[in-house]
Amino acid sequence: PFFLLPLSYRRARQHEHTQHMKKWYLAYCKPKEEARARAHLEAQGIESYYPMVEIEKLRRGKRVPVREPMFPNYLFIYVDLEEVTPVTLKSTRGISRIIHFGREWTSISSQLVYQLMSRDDSDEARASYASLPTQGDKVLIESGPLAGFEAIYLEPDGDKRAILLVSLLNQETSSSFDNQA
Repeated sequence: PFFLLPLSYRRARQHEHTQHMKKWYLAYCKPKEEARARAHLEAQGIESYYPMVEIEKLRRGKRVPVREPMFPNYLFIYVDLEEVTPVTLKSTRGISRIIHFGREWTSISSQLVYQLMSRDDSDEARASYASLPTQGDKVLIESGPLAGFEAIYLEPDGDKRAILLVSLLNQETSSSFDNQA
């Protein structure tokens, strides 16, 4: 199926090939100030991404589609820390802090951000993603040589497969299986 990617996705992919120092980071915004943070980052020439998802909510007894943040208060920012100082980012209006571990700012995988961007505009992809189990969920293998065995869902392995943790002979083994509803 064909779908359009957000302009920021295309720009980010172009940046990836021309500027190797830019990376994605995760900013924690003050409550309800994500739009303000994005506006101030844009004014500074810094690209950001705030993933949204469409869900159904009950309003006056009717199901109504509503767009909500996929990760409330979290904003992805694409920046070269040698061009923009961390102090500048932390003092941007709307941003509370930048996510880090220890003294190092932690960059986010570009692939993860691009996958989120591509799913943001695709109802079909969001629906299939929402139906997947999450890491640690117990699942039952329904077909194949291990049919009837319980396993623990670890992670997706492409669009049509998943990596599961199976306990065989008192030893845990991870393996990739076809996803089938």
